[in-house]
Amino acid sequence: MSRRPADTADMWDKAALETQRIVSYFLLIVFAPVIYALFYWRYQFSAHELSEVRRRYREIRQQHPGAMLLCTNHLTLIDSIVQGAILNSMGGYLMHVSALPWNLPEFKNFNHSFIWRLTCYLGRCIPVTRGASREESQRAQDKMRYVLERGDIISIFPEGKRSRSGRVDDNDYSYASGALLRMVPDATVLCVYLRGMKFGGFADWPNRSERFFVDLEVIKPKSALKGLRETRDLATQIVSQLKTMEDRFFASPLAAR
Repeated sequence: MSRRPADTADMWDKAALETQRIVSYFLLIVFAPVIYALFYWRYQFSAHELSEVRRRYREIRQQHPGAMLLCTNHLTLIDSIVQGAILNSMGGYLMHVSALPWNLPEFKNFNHSFIWRLTCYLGRCIPVTRGASREESQRAQDKMRYVLERGDIISIFPEGKRSRSGRVDDNDYSYASGALLRMVPDATVLCVYLRGMKFGGFADWPNRSERFFVDLEVIKPKSALKGLRETRDLATQIVSQLKTMEDRFFASPLAAR
């Protein structure tokens, strides 16, 4: 991803993103109670020190109200949903329209089903396609830049895939987070380490009654390099921070619970 002038998103794409933003907000009133009910009662999920995590997240957003990259380790298919339900309350999302992050799912992972396409639309997703043409890739990048520069949040998994080992993969990872940061260098990077404390590890779905640990850390990656080397350097700093947070978790008594 290269740096481009700020006003790059097509007029129709901007209008579509604004419509999606508004529609997702109003339908959140309908669907959020269902999601939270499934999270807390149907699957009996919980979070370690939930009130403190949410207080810390609110504090970070107040201190850094502009563009933000939410960079999280990736273990299950529903990490984005779990993260969203933990970081903020239903009321918190309804009070602040920019609080609901945009997500960047792989197009082929949801295009096969109308229900999944609808879910991704309502969940503020900007689809990305591996191996897309230059024009398609640039169009997606312009959309990402637009939502960031209007002060919204983009949630991204810096590893680029779920870690089969169950640990942050700091050897083989995507440079996409670094590329996004190059496009909007003033964006705040909030690293989120998320892990189930009972079962944890790689899985399609968390086990019922899982209790999640969440750690938050704001960083400001900088690089004196240029081009792809800068992109790689920025991405490496983000993944390294997640690895540090993971090491901290496993060195704590919480990991033994």
